[in-house]
Amino acid sequence: MTRLLLCSSTFPLAADDRRTARFVYDLASALSAHLEVTALVPHHPGAALAEKLGPVEVRRFEYFLPSATERLADGTGILAQIKRHPLALFQAPFLLVAFRRAAQRLLNSSHFDAVNTHWIVPAGWAAGLAAKETGHRHLLTIHAADVFFLRRLPGGRRLASRVVASADAIFADSEFILEETSRLVGFDVEGVAATAGVDTSRFASAFTAAEAKARLGWPAAPTVLFVGKFVEKKGLRYLVEAMPAVRAAIPAARLVIAGDGPLAGAVRTQAEELALGEEAVTFVGAQGHDELKTMYNAADVLAVPSIVARDGETEGMPTVILEAFAAGCPVVGSRVAGIPEFVRDGETGYLAEPRSPADLASRLVEALGRGREPFAAACREAAAGRDFGKLAELYAAAAEG
Repeated sequence: MTRLLLCSSTFPLAADDRRTARFVYDLASALSAHLEVTALVPHHPGAALAEKLGPVEVRRFEYFLPSATERLADGTGILAQIKRHPLALFQAPFLLVAFRRAAQRLLNSSHFDAVNTHWIVPAGWAAGLAAKETGHRHLLTIHAADVFFLRRLPGGRRLASRVVASADAIFADSEFILEETSRLVGFDVEGVAATAGVDTSRFASAFTAAEAKARLGWPAAPTVLFVGKFVEKKGLRYLVEAMPAVRAAIPAARLVIAGDGPLAGAVRTQAEELALGEEAVTFVGAQGHDELKTMYNAADVLAVPSIVARDGETEGMPTVILEAFAAGCPVVGSRVAGIPEFVRDGETGYLAEPRSPADLASRLVEALGRGREPFAAACREAAAGRDFGKLAELYAAAAEG
């Protein structure tokens, strides 16, 4: 069986990790049906250096001593950690060097046929270039965050050009991210827009929306759901600002916010200032996939009010859209980044102008007025096209050359 070394800076710290985004692990797990997969990822205090998570062998490398002070791979994202902790910025060069050495050791000592790296940095630079030096096929997966980060980083365009040009196959979150990568590196990047994926069986409807609301203890009221980190690019402040207008049109409407992040205090304060009490806006914190499945089934619409942040960062293709689709839940999303590639007006939801609470409110009211059922079939069909099982077939074919 073909052996794949999958390298990423974002990976669950344990089987029960709720904090870290799981999409890279979910892809690795699906790939295990076709390939023998080993994941090489940074260590974090408390995580095992070697373990098996489901079908995936995991190897974690230490990059700073003492290892108890490692800060970069806690599941919230390297850039977020660097913004919060000065020590994290100091540790970044050590992580790059340690990642490169760990990849070289594994590629030289074990029989791997191909390497799949997620994000241009650190994994693309560290393990992707090591793959070329050792004669292994390199499958580069590009996500949104590092494209916009490298655009701002001195020397980032040159670094990105080198990594992208060295890849044997390229996958990206969306057509939008492929276009943005081409702008970044200065040449046309050919790839497959098939990175964002979903386990459709995990989020498929198991009961009606009314039954799901009852299971969660939610009132039988029209419900808008938000799922994501509380960071600027998610545009959560505009959704909260839209809720008074939504409730003016549909007085029983409520917003449930699942997630956490650095802007949590600001968002809660905003809700209080708008006199949006618990019956209007409910904060439930970060949730695991089992809880989110029920929430997607209970919600009448998922709101994805993403924006282009002040530092130029935005979404590639938010995975929460596909998760909601798999549950038959429509989405009202911003007309920004890769979101319009999936949210089709009147079919799988509606598009709203970014940073416009008024337009967002109007579209939410329209979606709530129609209910879930008119959108459900088209949503499930869209999710099926991005099932991890289908994506794994594309990756496996690229790994085997």
